[in-house]
Amino acid sequence: MKFKKNSNYNTRKIHRYLGVFIGIQFLFWTLGGLYFSWNNMDDVHGETLLKQEKKYFSFVDFSKVQKGIDSLEMEVTIDSVHSIKLIEAFEKPLVQFRYFKNNHIKIQLIEAETGKLRPAFSGQECIRLAEQQLKEPIAIATAEYLEKHTTNAHHEYRGGPLPAYAFTLDHPSKTTIYVSTELGQIASVRNNNWRRFDFLWMLHTMDYTTRDHITNWVLRVFSILGVLTIFSGFYLFNITSPSIKRFRNKFGK
Repeated sequence: MKFKKNSNYNTRKIHRYLGVFIGIQFLFWTLGGLYFSWNNMDDVHGETLLKQEKKYFSFVDFSKVQKGIDSLEMEVTIDSVHSIKLIEAFEKPLVQFRYFKNNHIKIQLIEAETGKLRPAFSGQECIRLAEQQLKEPIAIATAEYLEKHTTNAHHEYRGGPLPAYAFTLDHPSKTTIYVSTELGQIASVRNNNWRRFDFLWMLHTMDYTTRDHITNWVLRVFSILGVLTIFSGFYLFNITSPSIKRFRNKFGK
């Protein structure tokens, strides 16, 4: 790209080349924004196929929960408590007890009614849990067991608790339900709508690995170039607009 001493010519040339260079990214940003704003987020999250009813328990004996924690302390060393969460599985209250051991978070399920330590969910229990959460019966086309450290940053279940079972439904949306064996609950739901959303979100944030790192340098550089393109456009408008020229001739020197 050659420059001349004429600043107007150079500004036009810079503006034109910047427009070509970042125009494709501007298109991705616009298409992504349109898709995000016109989409049904409940469908993106996979909630349209699942029951949305919330379960409440009239009474929980937390002394039983403490009994379970005491039993766990006799088996393992608990450095500190991370969190305690009450959930429902098969119409019974369960407690997700998370604790730190050697700087790692561990999870133990406790039966809230008895205080007994519950083992991780089996494959059959995970299937039952997934099927019970569906609004209408849908056949499971495939089932896959995901062990720890078997998903990478590009996997649609990235960051999800492992081990887990992935149940893909025989449905046009290609919905996959991920059930965590240690949590005893559905951890994530992925469908074609979510996958399109995830792809456009990747192009939107320009983070092509985890999709969530919006302070990456690629996005920063393109944002700066976008601002330069806009200001060069303002400058060109200022020097080429007949109205501004007439205003200058009338009120100028």
